[in-house]
Amino acid sequence: MNTESQTLQAFLDTLASRAPTPGGGSGSAMIGAVGAALCGMVGRLNDKKSGEPGPLHDTIAKADALRARLVELADADVAAFEELMRCWQLPADAPDRQQQMEAATLAATQTPLAIMQTAFDVMKLALEGLDKSKKNCISDAGVAGLAAHACLEGARLNVMINLPGFTDAERRDAFRKQADALRFEGKNLAGEIRQRIDALYV
Repeated sequence: MNTESQTLQAFLDTLASRAPTPGGGSGSAMIGAVGAALCGMVGRLNDKKSGEPGPLHDTIAKADALRARLVELADADVAAFEELMRCWQLPADAPDRQQQMEAATLAATQTPLAIMQTAFDVMKLALEGLDKSKKNCISDAGVAGLAAHACLEGARLNVMINLPGFTDAERRDAFRKQADALRFEGKNLAGEIRQRIDALYV
């Protein structure tokens, strides 16, 4: 699957179909990519019409890179889940079945964890936009932050659902702790974002 080359309609049609992929993981990544795109827009709109860099100019390249990374991770999530499905269909006595299952479960867990981290980075850019943007872009920065938080929470579900597939309890617990830590940090940052948004309409 190449999400970047698809139209938005094609992606949504496939997402809405009975096809197992794309699913919640890649859908979350694309929600995060929308947030990153909005951060890029806010950065560009705060540049001067003369071309002089504005207060958010340094966020533009970061936002573009995060958007590209999330689209890349959307495809990685599809590939990881498809490999996991392939392993589920292996005969019970297939050589190296358990090793293949472990490797597939690892990839299917690492990918949404990477989506969580990338979404958190988008949230930080959105908060910067809320703090520094001119007034007519504040709502866009707010949407960016809320979208990125939704991405983080959605990706966490895809981490958690794969944890029972690990036979190694230490590895399973390590992934849970990483996801929990990112969720905690994301919740705190989301609270700051909402405070900034609410303060605009008091």
